[in-house]
Amino acid sequence: MKRLFAVLLTLLAVAALLLLRPAGTSRFPSHPHPATGYADALRRVAAVEARDDVAIAPECRTLLLTHGARAARVVVLLHGLTNCPEQFRALGERLYERGANVYIPRLPEHGLADRMTTALARLDAREMCKATDEAVDIGCGLGDSVIVVGLSIGGVMAAWAAQERADVARAAPIAPLTGLARAPGALTGPAMNLMLTLPNQFVWWDGKVKTDLPGPKHVYPRFSTRATAETVFLGASVEAEARRTPPAARSIVMITVGGDVAVDNSAVARLAQVWRSHGARLTTYEFPAALHLNHDIIDPEQIGGNPALVYPVLLDLIAP
Repeated sequence: MKRLFAVLLTLLAVAALLLLRPAGTSRFPSHPHPATGYADALRRVAAVEARDDVAIAPECRTLLLTHGARAARVVVLLHGLTNCPEQFRALGERLYERGANVYIPRLPEHGLADRMTTALARLDAREMCKATDEAVDIGCGLGDSVIVVGLSIGGVMAAWAAQERADVARAAPIAPLTGLARAPGALTGPAMNLMLTLPNQFVWWDGKVKTDLPGPKHVYPRFSTRATAETVFLGASVEAEARRTPPAARSIVMITVGGDVAVDNSAVARLAQVWRSHGARLTTYEFPAALHLNHDIIDPEQIGGNPALVYPVLLDLIAP
C-alpha cells in the first residue's frame, strides 16, 4: 500500500511539473536568407508553388499577386489555423490595387483537399518559424518595404517576425493566438502544457454540425490540440524573448477583436505592453465587441464576418 501511495505521489508530482512548467523557455531565432532581388524571389515562389501538388485543394495553393516588378511595398499575408490562402485572397486583391505586391503562402499542413486530414497534428513551432522566415525572405525580393500580416496562428507568426526580423518594415498580427479565451490568464500555461503532453486530439469547430460547418468550405472542420498548443507555445516564446530584447521590426500594429471567443486578448495586450516598454513604434486597435465579429475577420465567406466594415480599417492600418 505504501509503495502504491509512493507511485501515485510521484505521478502527481510529475503531472504538476508538466502542467506548471513555465512557458516560453525555448527560443526560436530567425535564420534569414533574404532574396537578392525580384528574379530570385520569383524562383523561390516557384519552388514553394511546386509543393502544391494534387493533394492540395486548387483554391488553397500559394498565391502571388505581382505587378511584374519589384514594388515599393510587398505585403506577406499569413492565414489562420485550418484555413488556407483563399482566406486572404479578397483582402490581398485590395492591397494589390493599392500598388503593393502581395504574397500569400500556404502554411505547412494546411490546404489539403482531404478536409478530414490528420496532417495538422504534425505542425510545430519550429516549422512555423521556418515558414515565416521563408515568406519574409521572399518578400525581401518582391518589395522595398516588407509588411507581414497574419491572422490567428498567422498572427503569432507575424508577431515572431516582428520580434526577430529587422528587414520587416511593419508587422501586423491580427487576433494572434498567444493565449486561449477558454483558458485565459494563468490557466493558459497549464492548458498548453497539457495539450503538448497528451496525445493529439481533433476537435470539431462545431460538434453539432461537424463536417457540415457553415461558412468557407476550404476550412478543415476540425482543429488539432497539438497544433493549437504549439501555436500558443510559440507566442509564449515570443513574449519571453521580447522581455529580453526589443522587437526587430521597425513598426508594429497589433489588432484584436473585442469579444474574441478564441483568443485571450489580455495575453495579446501583455505582449504589446512588453514591446512598448522597449520604446517600440507600436499601434493597437480593437474592433468593438458590440460588432459581434467572428474571430476570423478576414475570410469573406466566414459566418460573423463583415468585410465591408473590416477591410477599410485593416487597409488603413496595414498599408495606409
